[in-house]
Amino acid sequence: MLPAVAGPARLVPLSALAAADLSVAALQAAAQRGRLQAHRGADGQWRSSRIWVDDYRASRNQRPTD
Repeated sequence: MLPAVAGPARLVPLSALAAADLSVAALQAAAQRGRLQAHRGADGQWRSSRIWVDDYRASRNQRPTD
């Protein structure tokens, strides 16, 4: 299912959310570290939404302030 068809808030497999700047492996690692909001289904597949991936993408470039 394509995220554009599903809508930005619908949970879809990470493979449908990967892009040139974020591979499936990078999204999986971020989900496992808790940096990307995602859910792991009973089938073991990670799912997230376009909104959550966009939030993660924006947070990657932010540096913590001291």
